[in-house]
Amino acid sequence: MPAAVKPDLAFTREILGLGAGDLGSCYQCGTCSVVCPISPPDNPFPRKEMIWVQWGLKERALANSSIWLCHQCATCTTYCPRDAKPASVMAALRDASIAHYAAPAFMGRALADPRALPLLFAIPAVIFLVLLAWLGHLGSLPEGRIVFSKFIPILYIEGIFVAFMALAVLGALVGGVRYWRAMSRQMGGDGGGPQRALMPTVLTILRHRTFSECASHAPGERRTHKGHLHRTHLAVFYGFLGLVVTTTSVGIGIYAFGYLTPWPLWHPVKLLGNVSGLAVIAALAVFAYRRIADGERAGKSTYSDWLFLAILLLTTVTGFLTQALRLADLPRLAYPMYVVHLILIFFLLVYIPYSKFAHLVYRTVAMLYAASRTRAAEAR
Repeated sequence: MPAAVKPDLAFTREILGLGAGDLGSCYQCGTCSVVCPISPPDNPFPRKEMIWVQWGLKERALANSSIWLCHQCATCTTYCPRDAKPASVMAALRDASIAHYAAPAFMGRALADPRALPLLFAIPAVIFLVLLAWLGHLGSLPEGRIVFSKFIPILYIEGIFVAFMALAVLGALVGGVRYWRAMSRQMGGDGGGPQRALMPTVLTILRHRTFSECASHAPGERRTHKGHLHRTHLAVFYGFLGLVVTTTSVGIGIYAFGYLTPWPLWHPVKLLGNVSGLAVIAALAVFAYRRIADGERAGKSTYSDWLFLAILLLTTVTGFLTQALRLADLPRLAYPMYVVHLILIFFLLVYIPYSKFAHLVYRTVAMLYAASRTRAAEAR
């Protein structure tokens, strides 16, 4: 006797509330999976995700690698004969999965709720204001040329970020493990573990080959309004990676070689940071413009989309402004801007496991899981 389907209608309403299209328009023709440039033949998407959301099958929809293997090229939406917007459903499922697997759960809910935004900013603001008060710099600024390490010693900043980033990494690990276990239960095992698939998966991420396949394997000439996606995502990815390398290099320079900041603009590390920052700003400007200019033709932009774009953009812009105000020798503006920059960095990095930036965690886990299953199947 077949098992009865127990729909979770609250889950269906949740996905609709996250920007999914009209689910009632989908009549399961399968066009979306057929035209998808990267949908694998052994586990095609997004047709199955459409019906799972229609039926309210929450655990099946979220314990699913496909929602993170999708690169949101919107080819499925472009060719859908009923305008059911399957790409928007996949995007909504990703947002729902971040909150579903978040650890602790309240952080996942907070990053998805605009009402929690003031509190999320208040946490780092209070931390840095208390530190400044303790240092005696809340009402007075250091004398002489602008040196940010005189305002807030680097050791204190690193202590704060190391402590909170440790919590963030723990949250990311727990969320990733929850997702992996859910996929294993759903698919019947992980195929022998991820060890053999780890390096190929990392190389795939660094090369961004799948993004290029979305364009090179396009089924036709219809405009998806996502033609910019590969180049802009590359710019954001490598730009952000360049900023991380810059920050790491500065730490090594300070602690290993006693090379104190500020460093001259012509220094290679400084050049890398500035070029990387400009790449991020340019890419985010394209992202924002295309979302506004194209409206909902490629899919609805959600709160998490705009929050991610805004925080990453503001973090990069305030970094440039901090540098410019220091060079202009405007301490009354440079030091407060530096604090704002630190607050934004805290928001961006510490909340990674719960914001749209969590795709760093869940897409990697999904790719690793899919690769491990493929390798296990090839070995049999």
